[in-house]
Amino acid sequence: MSKKERVNSTITFLIALIIAVLTALFGVVGFAVVNHNTLNNDRVIFWSVIVGAVLLIVGLIILSLWMAKNLKRLEKMK
Repeated sequence: MSKKERVNSTITFLIALIIAVLTALFGVVGFAVVNHNTLNNDRVIFWSVIVGAVLLIVGLIILSLWMAKNLKRLEKMK
């Protein structure tokens, strides 16, 4: 496998990871919307949802930056 193919496959993998993280983030937000009354009463669950959402957003940012770095490398190869 050449460097160009490896970078291409890495970018494809990162796109799949970004889609998975976005799906998880929508799931966390959906859970929070559906169970907002319970979340207001149970502080532990509320903070767990908040921490989960923040971690997913941070993961999304890291994956996006990694993908941008690989795209720049691919442009230099062409």
